[in-house]
Amino acid sequence: MQEKKTASFISGAAILMAANLLVKLIGLAFKVPLTYLIGEEGMGHFSDAYTMYTWMFVLATAGLPVAVSKMVSESRAMGKPGEVRRILEVSLLFLFALGLLGSGILFFGADALALLIGNEGAAHGIRAIAPAMLFVALMSAFRGFFQGHQDMMPTAVSEVAEALGKLIFGYVLAYLFISKGASFGAAGAVAGVSAGAALGFISLAVLFLIKKKTLFGVAREGTDARGRRTLFKKLITIAIPITIGASVFSLTSVIDMAMIKHNLISAGFSQSEAVRLWGSYSGYAVPIFNMPPTLLTAISISLVPAIAAAFISGNKKKAQGSAESAIRITTLFALPCSLGVSLLSEPILSLIYNNTNAAGMLQILGLSIVLVSLVQVTNAILQAVGKVYVPVLHMALGGILKVIVNFFLVSNPAININGAPIGTLCCYGLILTLNLISIRKVMGLRYSLSDMLLRPLFSAVIMGGVVLLVYRFSMPLGRLFSVGLPIVSGAVIYGIMLFAFGAIKETDVLLLPKGQSLARILKRAKLIR
Repeated sequence: MQEKKTASFISGAAILMAANLLVKLIGLAFKVPLTYLIGEEGMGHFSDAYTMYTWMFVLATAGLPVAVSKMVSESRAMGKPGEVRRILEVSLLFLFALGLLGSGILFFGADALALLIGNEGAAHGIRAIAPAMLFVALMSAFRGFFQGHQDMMPTAVSEVAEALGKLIFGYVLAYLFISKGASFGAAGAVAGVSAGAALGFISLAVLFLIKKKTLFGVAREGTDARGRRTLFKKLITIAIPITIGASVFSLTSVIDMAMIKHNLISAGFSQSEAVRLWGSYSGYAVPIFNMPPTLLTAISISLVPAIAAAFISGNKKKAQGSAESAIRITTLFALPCSLGVSLLSEPILSLIYNNTNAAGMLQILGLSIVLVSLVQVTNAILQAVGKVYVPVLHMALGGILKVIVNFFLVSNPAININGAPIGTLCCYGLILTLNLISIRKVMGLRYSLSDMLLRPLFSAVIMGGVVLLVYRFSMPLGRLFSVGLPIVSGAVIYGIMLFAFGAIKETDVLLLPKGQSLARILKRAKLIR
C-alpha cells in the first residue's frame, strides 16, 4: 500500500512536471522574441511590473492553495465528503475577495507602486496586469481542491492554457503598443498575463463542472462537515505562516529590485545603465535560472496532500518514505541542471537571446538551482507535517542574508550586478541547511550522505567534465550544436555514472510508469540492486 501511495504521489508529480516543461517552453517562445521586440529597457519595465504583481499575488494566495490541498486531503482521509464540498465553497469566497482587493490595489495604486520601486515607466504595466490577480486567486482555490484529491491533471491543463494565453495575447499586444515606447510595449506584454489567467480560470471551471458529480457524488453538507467559520479559521491558520514564508522572499525580491538599481547608481552607473543591467539580469538570466526549479515544484505540490493524509492517518512510515523519495529524486534531477546551466551559461544565452551580457550572472545563478529546488521540497515537507511556521523563520533569515549580501556587493563597482546572484546563492544555502536540520528533528528522517549527495555529485562532476570537453569541440559547428551536443552528451554520461555509482535503486525505478518491468530489465543487466 505504501508503494502504491508513493507511486501515486510520483505520478502526480510527473504529470505536473510534464505540464511545467511545456509551460516553460511556451514561456521561452514568448520571452525570447519579446526581448528582441521591446529590448533591455522594455524588459526592465516588464520585469518590474511583473515582480510587483508577483509580490501581491504571493501575499494574497501563496499559502491558500497549499492549505486547501491539505484540508481536502485530510477530510477525504477521514471520510467526510460533505466537508470537502464546504472547504471549496469557503476557499472560493475568500479567494474571490482577496483577488478583487489585490486587483484594485494594483490598478489604482500603479503610480505609487512604480514610484516606490524607482521606475515610473512600469505604471502602465502594473495596471495592465491587475486583472490577473482576481483570476489567479480563483484558480488557486480550484487547484488546491483538485490537488487535495491528488488529481494533478486539472492544474496541469490550466497552467498550459494560462501560458498559451500569455504567449498569444501578450506578444500581439506588445507588438501593437511598442510604437508608443518601451513602457507601453512592456504594458502590452504583461496584459497577456491577465488574458492567460482568464483562460486558465475558465479551463478549471469547465473541468470542475465535468468532474463535479464524480468528486462529490450524492454527498451533501451535513453532520460530517464542520462549520464554515471553523473551516475558515483552520484555512487561515494553515495559510498565514505559509504565505508569510513565501512573501518574505517575494518582498525581499521587491526590496532587492529597488536596492540593486539604487546601489548600481551609487557605484557610478547612470539611471538608464542601472535599468539596463537590471533588465539584463531579470529578463535574461533569471528566466533560465527559474526553469529547472519551476519544473520541480511539481514534486512539492504532490507532496503536501500525500504526507498530510499519511500523518492524519497516523502512518509515519509512509510519510517518511514520501519525504525521502522527494528529496532524493529532486537532487538527482536538479544537480545536473545546476551544473549544466552554470557551465553552459554563455552558449545558452547566445543561442536563446543572441545576447551574452548576463553570462556571468547566470553562471553564478546556475549553482543555486539545486539549492532552490531542494528548498521548495523541504518547505513542502515541513508544511505537510504541520510545522508551517518553521519555513517562515528560515525564509526570513535567508531573505535578510540576501539583502545584506546584495547591499554590500552590488555597491562595489568591481562586482556590481553580479552581487545579486551571489546573494541568491547564500540565501538558499542557509535556508536549505536549516530546513534539513528541522526535518530530521521533526520526522526522524535519517539522511544517507552517500545516496543523497555524494553519488549524484560524483556523477554530476564527471558529467561536467564531459560537457566542457564536448562544448570545446562543438563550438565551430554553430550555436545550436554547441549547446545541444554538450547537453545530450552530458545527460547520457550522467545517466551512466548514476548506474555505475549505484545512485539509482530499485525502489526509485518502481516509482516510474511500468516500473516493475523496467526494474526487471535493469536487474538482469546488473545496473541496479
